[in-house]
Amino acid sequence: MDIETRTSILMDAFEELKKRWELDEDKLMVREEKADVLPESKVSELMELKEKYKLDDIEFLFLVGAAVGFYQGQMNVKSLVIRKLNTVNQFVNALLKK
Repeated sequence: MDIETRTSILMDAFEELKKRWELDEDKLMVREEKADVLPESKVSELMELKEKYKLDDIEFLFLVGAAVGFYQGQMNVKSLVIRKLNTVNQFVNALLKK
């Protein structure tokens, strides 16, 4: 298979991963067992994508790296937003008490 085709397949796999892993407001507070950095359900989804797109080891490694970055980025943003909201809540509460 040529490089353009393999690249296209890999990008298709990553786009599917992004759609599956979009932050879901209902699941933000759900805690899952983690396999190193990713929750176990995410690892299972990565394995499904490997099989579906017939990725070789190097392509799968790229996908895993991108997935970890994507997941950690989402969690960092969620954490930042929660901290900012807590700060705003504290400020508002301080104003209301006066």
